[in-house]
Amino acid sequence: MSSYKLNFARVRGCPAAAKLAEALESFGLPDDEEFGVLNCSANDTVVLASISRRTKQAVQTINRETREVTSSAVEKVTVYPVAIKPKAELMEIYAGSAAGIEQVGAFLAGGLGLSAVVEEMELDVADAIEKLAKNTQKFQLRSVRVSDYAANSYMIGPYSPKFTDTQHGMDFLEEYAAAVTSAQVRFQSQSGKATATLTPRACLSYSCQDEDSATVQAALRKLI
Repeated sequence: MSSYKLNFARVRGCPAAAKLAEALESFGLPDDEEFGVLNCSANDTVVLASISRRTKQAVQTINRETREVTSSAVEKVTVYPVAIKPKAELMEIYAGSAAGIEQVGAFLAGGLGLSAVVEEMELDVADAIEKLAKNTQKFQLRSVRVSDYAANSYMIGPYSPKFTDTQHGMDFLEEYAAAVTSAQVRFQSQSGKATATLTPRACLSYSCQDEDSATVQAALRKLI
């Protein structure tokens, strides 16, 4: 099985797909810029691109002769594969954490000079679980993580119980809905079992056989 990311964000103010693709291609990979565009393609509704971000990271080494610790800056590159759908005002990022949403937004507004505004989306985890349970086979709510939990005065959160029965998990999730930070589910895919982790910030991760990735992605898109 392979692991994947699928982070959703709302994007407003982007030009049409063709113009956005043209702006991305024109930006390219400048030597003096923090961001760059590795590749880009588009059709009438969506722009696919890989956006890179270069940062400096301090690395410490030891000089064995002098026993001194020295620090040198090493370039670190982070790549954000994205799909931007201007008409739908939706963006998908296929790598990294929620922090990548802010970085891509900074590039669109700062690097490209667009009037684009990128915002995180909210996902109703309980509602998403119900949708997946209806639309997939052999569905199971495996665990729920909450940031604040107290069964008694001797137990406080964070807490991440595992469930053998989905309904018991749903009962727990409903009781502590305001404190839920993630939920892990499992369901049947074409070639075997797939697992997915859902978060209220609409930043999802999933694991499945490589050939099932597109099918699992399609099921997760229906939650937005």
